[in-house]
Amino acid sequence: MTAEPMLACDLERGFPVSVVHATGRLSIASAPVLRRAVLKALADQPELILLDVSGLRAEDDLALTALPMLARQSAADGIAMIVIGPPTDLRRQLEAMAVTRWVTVAESQTKALELHAHAPGPLRAALQLPAHPSATTDARRLVDDACQRWRITHLADTAALIVTELVANGIQHAGTPMRLLLSLREHHLHVSVRDGSSRLPRPTVADDDLESGRGLLIVEGLAAAWGSVAVAGGKVVWVTLRRTRRPSDPR
Repeated sequence: MTAEPMLACDLERGFPVSVVHATGRLSIASAPVLRRAVLKALADQPELILLDVSGLRAEDDLALTALPMLARQSAADGIAMIVIGPPTDLRRQLEAMAVTRWVTVAESQTKALELHAHAPGPLRAALQLPAHPSATTDARRLVDDACQRWRITHLADTAALIVTELVANGIQHAGTPMRLLLSLREHHLHVSVRDGSSRLPRPTVADDDLESGRGLLIVEGLAAAWGSVAVAGGKVVWVTLRRTRRPSDPR
């Protein structure tokens, strides 16, 4: 008889939704594998993480306490997490352990996206931008207006500088229309620019890429975190700014 495989987790990176597919046996010993996969998904700062447990079996009820812990960690980053596709036996275990009181569970990805669409979410401001130098001015205007409305004017100058660099890089290197999105989360202002190029940026100053390299180094120095995610038809470059300043932060 072939032994059932231990827990395996596959991350399907995306923006604004990432999916973690968990397959095999969830136990106290294997729970760290699940935690590492979700933390890897969180590092990309999506808006929503879907945890696909359709191929998961819980060896003991206690291991299921990992799910509320991961949901709380996601929420602390301003990111929603929904568990999708639990088999009947697993669903009963989740209900018996009261996990469903703390974690949203949906029968399918489609249902999860419907639930998320109707749930309270972060404040957002979005703008479609052309691959034209005038786009940087429009992007800064959106930042200024949003920061005024959301009463975070102390972030306006920094956010405007970052957005200028991201949009200018998109114009220079992608040469495609872009979508700028600002999201106000509990602890951070999240900025993302989506374009039609699959080339991921690097904060290096190469001889043939001097200006964009310097721009990304500026972004890296100002942001709490930044990264990029390959998506269908291009990529998303994202940046987070803390809503409150720490003593060690640059002024």
